[in-house]
Amino acid sequence: MSGFTLIEIMVVLLIIAITIGMVGVNLQRGDNNRVQEEADRIVILLQAAREEAILQGQVFVVQFTKDGYRFLQLSNKGKLVLLEKDDVLSPRSLQDGVTLSFTMDGVAADTEAGLILDPSGSFIPFVLTLRAGEAAWQALGLANGKIESKPLEAPHAS
Repeated sequence: MSGFTLIEIMVVLLIIAITIGMVGVNLQRGDNNRVQEEADRIVILLQAAREEAILQGQVFVVQFTKDGYRFLQLSNKGKLVLLEKDDVLSPRSLQDGVTLSFTMDGVAADTEAGLILDPSGSFIPFVLTLRAGEAAWQALGLANGKIESKPLEAPHAS
């Protein structure tokens, strides 16, 4: 008689299950890495924009949309001008599958809402939440003036 034994079939099924599990873990880790990297990038860029506002003595604004963000500067004529040619503060799009939501002082901001960075270095506390799949990460602007990134904490069940 030819054919496969039950043990051979079980070994093949085990290998397939392990492979599928590893692929799932790698996909989750990929989303987590993408949102963490983007949150870290935003933190660095916000710190750079705040330092520029202080050094230049001018107001900078960061506008956030669902799929990206851009930096503007208040001109001498009192108008906001998009920083397109700046190497660091040029407009940015989020990676495919990554979305952004923005709250200021605990209130969800409208689309294209702006974070004002004034020459004093102060700003209204904010939370940027980046999501991709099940992964979520935040960039936080704290009341003490710090800007940092951290994973989004899951709500606690009671």
